[in-house]
Amino acid sequence: MRRDKKRWDEKYRTSQPPQKPSQFLIKHIQRLKGKEVLDIAAGMGRHAKALASHGCRVDAIEYSDIALEALANIEGVHPIEMDLDNICNLRKKYDAILCFNYLNRDLYPFMTSHLKQGGTLLFETFVDDKANEDTPSNKSFLLEKNELLRVFCNLYIFDYSERFIRRNDGKKNLVASLAASKTLFQGNT
Repeated sequence: MRRDKKRWDEKYRTSQPPQKPSQFLIKHIQRLKGKEVLDIAAGMGRHAKALASHGCRVDAIEYSDIALEALANIEGVHPIEMDLDNICNLRKKYDAILCFNYLNRDLYPFMTSHLKQGGTLLFETFVDDKANEDTPSNKSFLLEKNELLRVFCNLYIFDYSERFIRRNDGKKNLVASLAASKTLFQGNT
């Protein structure tokens, strides 16, 4: 939708997105070194840039023209313009798939099917909780507690937590962080 593109362009034009990669990515970045990675809803490229500096070849999906321009300026990153509210129609499989601070439940099957055998999924986003300060008001953009555990139970989950974090603006939010791999004994799902 054109309206979504304008909304995201405005967000990136008027607010300062986080510059540093998530600590959860940093914790697992060595596992991804030199791999082919898909960064879903890559934003201004904080994760794509960190991955590219570790020798990864990163396909970075975004819809905002401002974000796409920023991504195009990062060596080792291939920006892909795509409205994820419609469909993710990539055919390629990846050694790793990342999804940070974005939730579209329709992408769950895509994430599993487009992960190569032995590949890693890193997923981190907000969880619905009464103690949250300033999360999306639309509940469909918030995980339920333990949702990622249920959805990705067919993968080998090697790191999972739900914890409160303090954002750069000082506000407190509950986030879920999942690291999982598609192991050989799981078949071709």
